[in-house]
Amino acid sequence: MNVRQAALRLVHRYRPRTTAAVVGLVVVGLLALSIVVSGVLLHRKAVDDWKQDLSKLSLLLAENTAQSMTAARLVLDSVSNDIHAGAPADAQALAAAVGTPAMHQMLRHKISGVPQVDVVSIVGGDASVLAFSRAFPAPPIRLDERDYFEYHRRNPDGGMHVSAPVQNKGNGAWTFYISRRISGTDGRFLGVVLVGLSCDFFSKFFQNTSIGEHTAFSLYRSDYTLLARWPAVPAMMGKRNLTGSIYRLLEQGKSDGVLLVDTPRAVDRLAAIRLVRDYPLAINVTVTDDVYLAGWRRMLHTMGGAAVVSLLVLAGAIALILALLRRQERAEPADAAQPQEQEMAQDARILLVEDTALNRQLVCLQLSACGYSIDTAENGALGLQALAAQRYNLVLMDCMMPVMDGYQACQALRAREAASGAPRLPVIALTAGATEDDRQRCVAAGMDDYLSKPFTAAQLRAMVERWLAR
Repeated sequence: MNVRQAALRLVHRYRPRTTAAVVGLVVVGLLALSIVVSGVLLHRKAVDDWKQDLSKLSLLLAENTAQSMTAARLVLDSVSNDIHAGAPADAQALAAAVGTPAMHQMLRHKISGVPQVDVVSIVGGDASVLAFSRAFPAPPIRLDERDYFEYHRRNPDGGMHVSAPVQNKGNGAWTFYISRRISGTDGRFLGVVLVGLSCDFFSKFFQNTSIGEHTAFSLYRSDYTLLARWPAVPAMMGKRNLTGSIYRLLEQGKSDGVLLVDTPRAVDRLAAIRLVRDYPLAINVTVTDDVYLAGWRRMLHTMGGAAVVSLLVLAGAIALILALLRRQERAEPADAAQPQEQEMAQDARILLVEDTALNRQLVCLQLSACGYSIDTAENGALGLQALAAQRYNLVLMDCMMPVMDGYQACQALRAREAASGAPRLPVIALTAGATEDDRQRCVAAGMDDYLSKPFTAAQLRAMVERWLAR
């Protein structure tokens, strides 16, 4: 009987309006929770996607650096072998052999096709320059204090040495050196062969590879000494970085990896580090969250706007239900605000037709950071197949490709448009040529504009934005 009375009391106390309010609050809470969870999951995916992209970019940069270093090393080995072939017995014999106009011309010839090499020098055992690719006779320069001179003087079997960067005594430019020891026939130290690599060469390569501002590229020696950087910071040149992301990863014995780094300035960064094969060097690529979270933030703003509209609709519905439950006669609930449908602007879809994997990767990274959807094709024939299967807003067409080049592909596209009555699709040529004849050939093939390689991320974005705005 007591149980029955308690049940009756609960029934009498039941208020539909209270139940509706509680249900409404639960629904609002679930909606807010779903937005938070979705935001966290999308954030994680954005970070993971950028980690993969940066890892690929660091691999491409490391391979390019290895190739540049190998070309310079071949120059070094060639000069060293030529000197040792003469079997100099002592310092006088070495000076007589290399201090000639013929040796000067040979040094100039060996570096003529290697743009990263700034200078080649032959240094005697007394640290004076005996031969110099820039001038003959060699200027009166002494290199006693340089790390490579002391290294080779003390290490008969030391092999090739990579120096810290210094300001070249010949022209003042930042330079780091690879070097080999010159030994006499009896093994005595007679001097050093030097090949100077321009730090500015690597900085400019990094600049052309950049995917926009808030991105930094660095080349380090294995002891964490900075050799080159973009953007350039002269005060950091030659300094060891024993607190940064590269130190953290390499000290763990890893050869590559991507780290999420927080800094005292409250700017999170992703850092992709990779050792350069065959050389005591490492690449470090960093981007701030302004880059790798740009797409996530745009999506979050869209989700937030949709959530606000949904909450307004839900609040209006709950208010209407509560009003009806009050059984107010002739109650006219306030009109629920009708949310305006927000039309999501679709990201422009771009087709990149390019046969070089490095160029495809760089262009995709540069344009994806701006929110564009990018598809790729490796030659003109595959590009035409993609154009037949998918609608695009713009085509970026490399001119020189195997199977079918860009000129043929564009002519075929224009013929297809003419036959079907389809609107003209803008095609931008990507060409290594920059002459008027190159431009005329692109126009004759039906291309609308052209961009000369190498181009920067800013130039690419400006070209794409101009044609998409038409």
